[in-house]
Amino acid sequence: MTREPIATHRVGHVSDSHFTASGSMHGTVHPAATYSGALAALEGSGIPIDALVHTGDVADHGEADAYVAAATVTRETTQRTGWPVLWAVGNHDVRAAMAPALLGEPATDEPLDRVLEVRGLRLVTLDTSIPGRVEGAVTEAQAEWLRAVLAEPAEHGTVLALHHPPVPVEVTAMARLHLTEQDRLEAALAGSDVRAILGGHLHYATSSVFAGVPVHVAPATAYTIRLTKPGGGVIAVDGARAAGLLSLYDDGRVGYSALPADPQHVLDSTPEDVFTTMGVDVEH
Repeated sequence: MTREPIATHRVGHVSDSHFTASGSMHGTVHPAATYSGALAALEGSGIPIDALVHTGDVADHGEADAYVAAATVTRETTQRTGWPVLWAVGNHDVRAAMAPALLGEPATDEPLDRVLEVRGLRLVTLDTSIPGRVEGAVTEAQAEWLRAVLAEPAEHGTVLALHHPPVPVEVTAMARLHLTEQDRLEAALAGSDVRAILGGHLHYATSSVFAGVPVHVAPATAYTIRLTKPGGGVIAVDGARAAGLLSLYDDGRVGYSALPADPQHVLDSTPEDVFTTMGVDVEH
């Protein structure tokens, strides 16, 4: 009999919803509907989720009405599921409009770095946005704040969420829009209990390792970007959307799964008990 690791926590991950005050973008994309599809994929999986993390670019132009729409759509799901939500700030976001609508806090221009504790798991968002710029950064003050947060380990470790992910960028045009000051972040993470980093910004799914920590990037819920050859530019498409599911296990490992968010045709459905006569016995 083999033993499968047991998930102690699961975190739903969405990114780059790009809500607009008009309700549409690029003529055919309706961000509220595509974002709802991602939340439905998470909820419809039936997997118990402890928290939802949105890794930024909640709105496309930082409009106050766009954040109200994002809050409304999110609340339609969280009222049923009870998921607490942690919001990261992206380069399209405006802090002063985002804080009142999504965090229930006074308008501010200061970085929206926040901490959420869920059953011994610490979730941290680091605001990597630079107002008026597309690329991201970590300031020395933020690095010091993060070091202070991480000084005492959490019971089940920490998950760090930020908009600009510290990963190699395959779409070369996007490299100019990447996270700067990565050395500051690396130093802040040294010796810490951070088990995974969640990011967005790139609009395509990718993964890497940074400072010894696995990094997982969710594709956008608004529209996605195709991988292209070096120098191939950026091709945005209406499709291939997904939500992510981060699973943290009792043996110290983490896993990350993509849940397609676009409409799908179910080909077959097989009951669980069919598999009890196959393979080897597994202890859960």
